[in-house]
Amino acid sequence: MAKQRDIWLVANEGSGSVREELLEALHDTCASSDLCIAHRADFPGDPIPTAQELDRAGVDTLVTLGGDGTINAVVSALAGWGGAILPLPGGTQNLLTHRLHGEARVEDVIKAFAGGKANKVRPKIIRSSQGIALAGLMVGPGTSWNDVREAMRAGDPAQMLRATGAAIEGTTGRPPVRIAVPPEGQREGYPIIELVPHAKGMDAAAYHARTGADFVAQTWALMRQEFREGPHDTLGPFDRLEMESTGGEPLDLLLDGEPADATPRETFSLEQCPVDLIATMPGGG
Repeated sequence: MAKQRDIWLVANEGSGSVREELLEALHDTCASSDLCIAHRADFPGDPIPTAQELDRAGVDTLVTLGGDGTINAVVSALAGWGGAILPLPGGTQNLLTHRLHGEARVEDVIKAFAGGKANKVRPKIIRSSQGIALAGLMVGPGTSWNDVREAMRAGDPAQMLRATGAAIEGTTGRPPVRIAVPPEGQREGYPIIELVPHAKGMDAAAYHARTGADFVAQTWALMRQEFREGPHDTLGPFDRLEMESTGGEPLDLLLDGEPADATPRETFSLEQCPVDLIATMPGGG
């Protein structure tokens, strides 16, 4: 009989697709694949285990079940650890796990890992003064449109209306953001710029709202929960860039969907992930 391999699970039951049925399927798949969930932390209520705790427990693989924000928190906490992190798709967008596993389900990822069909990778990420972004980051007053999307996912019409009003006000009434170095894109700026890392650099999607039709297009994209289909300019790729508020205000920033305080001018650079991640898709990462 094969010896069981211990793993440490960090699960976020508040993430988009994490339900009791998914957790049960994960436990059943691990049990049938000779993987033992020896330890579990429920994020964000429980602390993320430290590298020292993982090493003392003899665990060399930490598994995350949650969205991009959960994975970001774990990777940030374990930067420099000698083990590896296996992110499972448990959020709504799952942008990072798509890079690592394609469209594979949680059960398929676990089976591939347990069967030796996985590789350790160090994908490119984005570094800022406020932290890292593995899936991507957004900058500008238009980041408030993210609140509209979250309200729609929660099925809260009243909150969606309030968030939509705040998003329109922020998009039209606050100074936009622009790429200062190198000076690319429109100099009057954009309500929101999204940066997405990949092997060859950072791509920038600069979303605009130049006309009433743009607002309609953006709202329609949100109603279909496809924020990234809104009207935008595509710029890059970049290895490094600086963004600034055209009005000297602190920048609104989302790192993997989580808000962060920022200065009126920020630098973003392409780096390697500070800890090994596990990919099950050939060429993943």
